[in-house]
Amino acid sequence: MKPPTDMDSEQWVQACIDATRATPVDQQTQADLLYGISIFGGIVYNAELLERLIPEELMQESKTYQRQMERAAREATIDNTLALLKKRFHTEEVSALTPALQNINDLERLKELLVAVPDMQSLEAFAQMLHE
Repeated sequence: MKPPTDMDSEQWVQACIDATRATPVDQQTQADLLYGISIFGGIVYNAELLERLIPEELMQESKTYQRQMERAAREATIDNTLALLKKRFHTEEVSALTPALQNINDLERLKELLVAVPDMQSLEAFAQMLHE
């Protein structure tokens, strides 16, 4: 939907945000709606504009936002673990551990594995811990 001709893009986006914030729904639904505006609005409007007008703290209660942040943290933890293993053990055998790491959905478990890498004496010791 295009903004009315008497509004510029920023005013239009702000009007949409204001209308959403005034909607009589629970806080989580409002957060989901604001997150939706930021995602879908980014197709049409400048992402920096949306980031400025919809502060992250307003969207943090959105379940979709939380899932995406957790997915991003999980992927980053896996990538960092693999990078540390490659640096520490200088072997292509590290790649063989990728599927096992990707099968772990528990972010805390992945963090434990990441923190353990510097203390591992061998790649085999890490693999054993991974499969425990």
